[in-house]
Amino acid sequence: MDNLSLQALNEFPLIQPGDNLSSIILESCKHNQFTLQDGDIIAIAQKVVSKSEGRYENLLEIKPSQKAFDLGKSLNREPAFIELILNESNEIISTEKNVIIVEHKLGFININAGIDRSNIPENKNLVLLLPEDPSLSSQKIYEDISSKTNKNISVIITDSMTRPYRSGVTNFALASANIQSLIDLKGEKDIYGNILQATEIAIADELAAAAGLLMGQGSDGIPIVIIRGFDRTQYSKNDAFDLIVKKEDDLYR
Repeated sequence: MDNLSLQALNEFPLIQPGDNLSSIILESCKHNQFTLQDGDIIAIAQKVVSKSEGRYENLLEIKPSQKAFDLGKSLNREPAFIELILNESNEIISTEKNVIIVEHKLGFININAGIDRSNIPENKNLVLLLPEDPSLSSQKIYEDISSKTNKNISVIITDSMTRPYRSGVTNFALASANIQSLIDLKGEKDIYGNILQATEIAIADELAAAAGLLMGQGSDGIPIVIIRGFDRTQYSKNDAFDLIVKKEDDLYR
């Protein structure tokens, strides 16, 4: 493998709850005059997955707990929004600098439990949550598109995240299907013949970050990117969701 190509699906329609995302992706491929091939990877922004699954919450319908009221008062935030963060989290790790960093109930470390107010309908009371089971979401999309096209494709659901001691956000793989998301090189040789002792490559995250260059983070309106040319068939396939590190094994906590 010495090259990759990335193709954004332009003019992708706005997604509504209950939409069949797989069918819309295939229709968009036709609109963009793009034909899926074996080995193609479909990178999908988490937001359209959440929208299709109806993961909206209306803050006016949330009943905050006393903990949410207290935390909201100390941080000058809406108690209902705080309550949703608490509901979506295993624990709050930090509220320093007026930023709520949590361990999401899915295991991710993120800000505000991944609850988003951007690029959703202009209702100030609506927020969007992460998919309830992103692994299941990616598997369903993979199976649906594979069966409809008879092509051996892969799926990566992407989201954006901050990183310790680094400015800015970058895309990462929330979950995946039918791809080598983590490649373990331990036991292989480097260019000098030395045996690698502890080298693992987060392939799905790297591919998600590449797709993020086309997706953008603002008004770009490009939630789907097709990656072509990736080939690591000699390694076993695994779900990017499983890249989450347990707290006791995390080097940063």
